[in-house]
Amino acid sequence: MPRRKRRDTEIFSMSFMDCICCGFGAVLLIFILTTGRRVDFSQQDLKDLQERVRKMDRAVAVEQEEVEKLAKATTVTEADLKSLIEQNTSDKDKAAKSQQTLQSLLQRTQEMQVTAAQLQSDVRKLPTEEEQPIPIPEIDRRQYLSGFKLDGEGAQYILFLVRSSGSMLGETIDDAVSRLGEPDFRKREAPKWQRTVKAVEWLVAGLGPEAHFHILLFNDETIPLLPSRGESWIARKDKPGVREAIAKLHQVVPQGSANLERAFTTIRYLPRLPDAIVLLTDGLPTTSDSQPNNGETDDDTRIRYFRYAQRQLPARIPISTILFPMSGDPGAAALYWELAGASRGALVSPSKTWPDT
Repeated sequence: MPRRKRRDTEIFSMSFMDCICCGFGAVLLIFILTTGRRVDFSQQDLKDLQERVRKMDRAVAVEQEEVEKLAKATTVTEADLKSLIEQNTSDKDKAAKSQQTLQSLLQRTQEMQVTAAQLQSDVRKLPTEEEQPIPIPEIDRRQYLSGFKLDGEGAQYILFLVRSSGSMLGETIDDAVSRLGEPDFRKREAPKWQRTVKAVEWLVAGLGPEAHFHILLFNDETIPLLPSRGESWIARKDKPGVREAIAKLHQVVPQGSANLERAFTTIRYLPRLPDAIVLLTDGLPTTSDSQPNNGETDDDTRIRYFRYAQRQLPARIPISTILFPMSGDPGAAALYWELAGASRGALVSPSKTWPDT
């Protein structure tokens, strides 16, 4: 019988229990490795989330600040809007009052034009005097103008306040502006200025023999006609003094603006106040010390300038105005009429031929 073959002995062999242990160890190793990585990954995510939360908090704080700024700006805007609405209402009220005042002034101007026309008609009916051979006649002459009387015991010191601004060069603003570039001798020959000079001659000629007079020129500044005499008065019977004053008046060149407030202030501080003031002008002032002029002035501004000037007048001195009206200044006649009534003076708006006829 054949012999059974012996099985070979294997050095390396693994039992079932060894397999189980190895598998279990592998599972534990995988679990340990996987769990550690998971913890590391979760901590990093937590840090990232915390950083994002901090950024969001900062963004929320910034947005909150912006919201607060917008709320403050909204509050300020609402206050400004309320102020503008109130200012608009006030401006409308002022405009309505100004319109009423303008209508009143226009009505009074029309009434004064009718009165002036009647006065001119009366003047033409009065007897005329023979033309004198010299500018200042040496005989007593009277002013044949209703309500305009300078001689007498109550008016021995007469002040003539003559406007010498650039507006005295023309009957209209455009006419006056067009003459500003002309030579001085042409400016002195301007018809309106010549009428003013002749009016002063006429008025001086009509003073009583015992009267005294003083002439002030006003534009931007107020100066005496004869600086060498300062603030001294000229006697009517002082023939050399009268001739010197009239000769100097013919040399004056109108220029600049008109500051009536400064002129009245100058009169207020004269060593000897006048008994009467005669103002020769063509309209309302164009500048003022109380409210400096930075450009062109409208009618309301010039009326304010006149009110500022009126406050500087000495009390209880009659003020008579000879108005050579400038076109485009409708309120002048009414205000000077008011001034004449308040001071017991007079207002005359002569024709272009006065005082010659």
